[in-house]
Amino acid sequence: MSYKQIIDSKLSQYCSKQRLYIESFNEAFCYSLLNGGKRLRALLMLTIIELKRQVSEDDYKIAMGLEMLHAYSLIHDDLPAMDNALLRRNLPTNHIVFGEDLAILAGDGLNTNAFYMISSAKISPEKIVKIIKTLSEKTGIYGMVLGQAADILSSKNKLNKPQKWLVNFIHKNKTARFLQSCCEIGAILSDQDERPFSKFGLYLGMSYQIIDDYLDIVSDKKVLGKDKKDIDNNTLTYPKVYGIQKSLDLANKLKGLAIDALKNIQGHEKLIELAEFIVKRAS
Repeated sequence: MSYKQIIDSKLSQYCSKQRLYIESFNEAFCYSLLNGGKRLRALLMLTIIELKRQVSEDDYKIAMGLEMLHAYSLIHDDLPAMDNALLRRNLPTNHIVFGEDLAILAGDGLNTNAFYMISSAKISPEKIVKIIKTLSEKTGIYGMVLGQAADILSSKNKLNKPQKWLVNFIHKNKTARFLQSCCEIGAILSDQDERPFSKFGLYLGMSYQIIDDYLDIVSDKKVLGKDKKDIDNNTLTYPKVYGIQKSLDLANKLKGLAIDALKNIQGHEKLIELAEFIVKRAS
């Protein structure tokens, strides 16, 4: 099985064993976690580990935690107070199915449970602390949450910053730094130098977001699997600031920088394939 299939299976098994006493909350917690997705964050981490050794059950446990954290971010991103999205992966968003109140709590549960999963892995305490530090830094107030705050405020024209600076700041923090941390975690778990993987993840994350902005303009809603909300929400995007062609040029340039960061890493072909997929994907 592919890593994606393994992670999908393990998350499904995990949810099937949960008995959270309140059935509707149990369903809301698992709904967005199990409704598909690329599993890119887990895939990056596991592929980096594979460069040095076989992937272990504890690695999978941490990878599941990364996907829980990602699911939380999507639930909250879709909320009426944020993007007000009705569709995610061609299914109704969590708050449409379960209500805004349970969706918020499901996101909160996934966020905190991600760190429970990581701390439950049977690896050295030093590694657990290091993993939690990079992940909480890059998905919290110094990363993803900060980027989301800037995104919301910029859409309401409440940030007096140059647009080119602002769009890069938003997407570096909102998207790229989470992917960067997943790459760093893979290196931590496999005792590799984090620096080249950190650069790879950051550049890859920036490229990913540019393509996401591009697809919101040109892709069919059914292919994209979600509402096209950037224009409606006055979201600051790369095509809005740079234009479509320059945005694509930037995505390719960043992909090249990501690949170049791995030039001294042996056996990095699968990571290069992932970088190519990021730029060529349709959804």
